[in-house]
Amino acid sequence: MDASTLDRVIEILETDPDFYVPVKKLWLMVQGEGLALDLDLETFHARLAADDRFEFIEGVDHTEGFEDDPEFAAEMEREMEALGFFSGPRVKLASREMTAEDVFAGMVRSLAQLNAALHGAWESRPEGDPEAEAMLQDALDLARQLEQEVQEMIEERGERPPQEDEV
Repeated sequence: MDASTLDRVIEILETDPDFYVPVKKLWLMVQGEGLALDLDLETFHARLAADDRFEFIEGVDHTEGFEDDPEFAAEMEREMEALGFFSGPRVKLASREMTAEDVFAGMVRSLAQLNAALHGAWESRPEGDPEAEAMLQDALDLARQLEQEVQEMIEERGERPPQEDEV
């Protein structure tokens, strides 16, 4: 990976509100800026993994459980990425320290993103499918409950809850 691409990756990871950024999202970002065009995703990941300035955690796989239906799995992955949810490993700068405030702010951002996705799913729910509607309603209720619990934890710590425009 050339120096300008590495510099840009470091800059993104220093400033991204999320400490752990999906490798695929990062790769798409730099490619969108005309960098790392000669690297496929796996090579990009391998080059970052070989550099001790970066650390990784495992991410989710949005296609898990759909191995028997590759077309549906691919569609699920496309839809999740369109909503900003990327499968696969996540990367952060090893030198970037996280505080409790950073963790709570990240949780608030993630919950806002989750709620937006669930509301979108609710708006486009299938007509006449009470089972799907009940599942979506349960998911919305659980997300609201989780959001409330996180806000209570933030308040208990005596920290100022992140404002909507900060998330």
